[in-house]
Amino acid sequence: MKPNRSASAEPNGVNQQNTGSTSRGIMYAMLLGFALITLLTACSMGNDKESGHTELHGSETWEKTASLKEQPGFLKDHTKLTQDLYAEVHNHTDLMGGINCYCGCMAGTEIDEPHDSLLRCYITEHPADDGTVTWTDHSTSCGICKKEMEMIVNLSKQGKTDDEIREAIDEAFKPKNVKS
Repeated sequence: MKPNRSASAEPNGVNQQNTGSTSRGIMYAMLLGFALITLLTACSMGNDKESGHTELHGSETWEKTASLKEQPGFLKDHTKLTQDLYAEVHNHTDLMGGINCYCGCMAGTEIDEPHDSLLRCYITEHPADDGTVTWTDHSTSCGICKKEMEMIVNLSKQGKTDDEIREAIDEAFKPKNVKS
């Protein structure tokens, strides 16, 4: 007597095994591809010291450039006036470091550290030992920061001293005492 074999049992079993093997192969290829893409992306992001690297810090975008004379890339999305004001920072760094900003940034917020001067509204720190500068986009959207910087530029062109400029900014922006 012949063994009872289903005619369709062997071919279906072989087909199912081949289909499962093919599916597994595709899945492994996709996982390998994903791992490779992830690795390449991580490697390209690893060099934070390069110019043009941007990071989000609280509500501010920070971007590193090679020097104070090299403007951050985020300025391309802003007006010529804003670009011109950022371009003036290298001419007024010392003065800006001693001027209060009256936009409220010096008090800080829940997500942003307090600024210590108007200079901090444009750059996050003085140039590093290697000359690199980390810019902040804080003043790109702050009218008071820009107005104070405009005053610095204009009053400097008029030959005013640092003390005269500081006094003029305090007079224009410092809150006046309200009498009850």
